[in-house]
Amino acid sequence: MEIRTLHTLELTAAVAGQTILLAAGWGFLGVVFASNPLTVPDYFAVLMNSRPTETTWITTLVATGLSVATNTFLAIAFKEALRHRMHKSISLIHLNGGIALARSSFLINFRHLFPTLVTLVVFGLTRLLVSSWTALLTPTVVTWNIDASGWELDLTSSSFESLIQQELIQSGAAIVRGNSSEIVDIGGVLSGIAAAEYSYGTPGIYDFNGVKYNVSTGGVLPAAPSYGGATNNVSLNNTGLAFAGGLVPTHLDVSYPNGQVLQGLGQNYTLLQQGLTANVTCHQTNTTNFSSPFYPIPVPLADGITDYWLWAWNITGTCGQGQPTQQQYVTKSNSSTAPQDSSGFISSLVCPYPLQQSGPSWQHFTVVTNASWKYSFLPLTVCEIDPLVTTSLVTYSGGIINTTVINSQALGSANTNLTRFLAAIVDYQSRTTQGLTTNSIGDALYSIYVSASSNNSTNAEDVTILVLTELERYWRGVIEFSGTFLRSAFSVYPRTIPADAQIAVSGYETIQTMGWYRRSETYGYTIIPITIVALMMYAAVGYTLWHVLIEQGSFTTFRPVEPDCT
Repeated sequence: MEIRTLHTLELTAAVAGQTILLAAGWGFLGVVFASNPLTVPDYFAVLMNSRPTETTWITTLVATGLSVATNTFLAIAFKEALRHRMHKSISLIHLNGGIALARSSFLINFRHLFPTLVTLVVFGLTRLLVSSWTALLTPTVVTWNIDASGWELDLTSSSFESLIQQELIQSGAAIVRGNSSEIVDIGGVLSGIAAAEYSYGTPGIYDFNGVKYNVSTGGVLPAAPSYGGATNNVSLNNTGLAFAGGLVPTHLDVSYPNGQVLQGLGQNYTLLQQGLTANVTCHQTNTTNFSSPFYPIPVPLADGITDYWLWAWNITGTCGQGQPTQQQYVTKSNSSTAPQDSSGFISSLVCPYPLQQSGPSWQHFTVVTNASWKYSFLPLTVCEIDPLVTTSLVTYSGGIINTTVINSQALGSANTNLTRFLAAIVDYQSRTTQGLTTNSIGDALYSIYVSASSNNSTNAEDVTILVLTELERYWRGVIEFSGTFLRSAFSVYPRTIPADAQIAVSGYETIQTMGWYRRSETYGYTIIPITIVALMMYAAVGYTLWHVLIEQGSFTTFRPVEPDCT
């Protein structure tokens, strides 16, 4: 094959190869910018993340190969351009510069700055090729936000109001039925304590039905697929106000593009959901409208000697509009007239009385609390509780649910049974938290009181305000737990939620995986050295073709050692 043909094929291959590489670089960059991010399948994401050294090595190896290919194509173009330039007279400095370009080197001659600068610039650009290809191709941890939407139970719907009315009639004075009494008893107390003590460094992670919440449930129902909690099926008889835990299905659809379902390295969710909370205001009062007589009952030993006394309390009072209210307690003492040492007693009345079937409008309620003995630091207190339905921003991250209230509105007259249930839960908690000698609410407040009192700079009035603030947080936590309990109880499988009792859930899923994304505007600059090198090559090829086509040159080789003397 003639030398001229070989040069033609060599130059053609160089042009084709450089064009392919340039198109591939720009195409990859375009896909990254359009996708933002461009992700890899889950298998490769896990592999890349678990083996970063190997990933970096492979990426650098590919980038080096592409750089060598790009540099080789440029050298071929410069060599051909130099051959054709040498058909005319050329100075030695320009010849040396051309040879340096063809060999991917540079020239240093301070008496001839232009050739020196040209070769240095070209040399520098070719040396940037490895870093440019590496920066362009190296995968990194990326986050991908995908729209998600679905539905959940609407606590303010008329359909749900009818459901809870039926449940309250069925439960009667018990409020809750079966094993759910244990759930409400323990869960309500823990949620209140978690909310009250969080500000004092106590871990605020609260667990209900296998789901972890930060500080409080916020009255929301877990809507993310991987945050459903318990997976055990229950019978229909163990739903509603007889709920004691079980599988609560989620109804969230994620709009994966092209049906591509990704798990990635981790998944988080950010959703707008309906929540439930309360505006709680506690203040001390100097007057009371309830009485608290007790009746000592001796508990004898086998020989008839009294071992200890049980005090049966019948707390009664009158709320507004003459509505009666009541509460019963039992405490223990070694005397019929004096409380037992280190014992504490907190009695509370909820107004209006929750078990009333008619009368009050039930848009809000109050709790009157009287503390004695160990808990005497807590003054006679009135807590006004106004339940609120909220729109909350709920984040699901690291297996924990966090809620932030975006806006809220008071429950209206159309939600009488819901408000009455919340009052009944507060009434239930105020009764069951009192043991024979101590009170769980009182112990939580007592630890806060002791901690605050130990600070000499805090006066008694400030300590009282602080304790009342924590009591507000406690009851708010109980109300929010009640909202989550209700949503779970009426959403648990095999219950079905009527269409008119559903409310929309919207937001997005954030997937953490491996891939490429537009980290910054400078990411696009990584293609610039590659593009400039390609343009220099095209310029050299254009110079060669100009000599061939315009000056009728050829691809014959200049041979200084074999001059043509004919």
